[in-house]
Amino acid sequence: MAKKIKRCLYIGLGGTGIKTILQTKKKFIDTYGEVPPMIGFLGIDTDGGEYSNKLLSVRGEEIMLDNNEQLQLLAPRTVEFYEIHKSDFSWIPECNVKAISMLYGFGAGGVRSNGRFAFTVNKNKVATTVNAKIADITNIGIAHDSKYELLANSLLEIHMVFSVSGGTGCGIFLNMEYLLKEINLNLKIY
Repeated sequence: MAKKIKRCLYIGLGGTGIKTILQTKKKFIDTYGEVPPMIGFLGIDTDGGEYSNKLLSVRGEEIMLDNNEQLQLLAPRTVEFYEIHKSDFSWIPECNVKAISMLYGFGAGGVRSNGRFAFTVNKNKVATTVNAKIADITNIGIAHDSKYELLANSLLEIHMVFSVSGGTGCGIFLNMEYLLKEINLNLKIY
């Protein structure tokens, strides 16, 4: 008998979020031996450090986020970009302007406005990537999978995980929620 599952996209924002969705991916693999096709993962961060994390399944297989489950928010020439578009970033506190320079290669550095700046600069890239992940898990072919059955009348669920104590996740979770609502109003966002 097919297992009934909801369509879900797990989005990890920042290092804490990525570690958490990697644990979630491990739970699916430990339970089902694979990630069901209606389940997706996306880790978004300003540095690439957490993408190399690996866990072992109960069967001893390495589990990590695949390349298509990773989105690094790069912001080259950050200070120059900020100076040119200063009026668009009036929300950045003056004391955090110097911290913007660490974004390229060093991540947000625990500075919320750095995460939000990187998200804003990469908003179109984020939207394109999220749309692709949603298309993957809502593919019509999934409805005919013999091992898994979609729960009837359930909306696509988005589960965002992030730290509330500074850095990328804390800086972008509200922007991410607004972007998700722009992309699709028929989502349940958690």
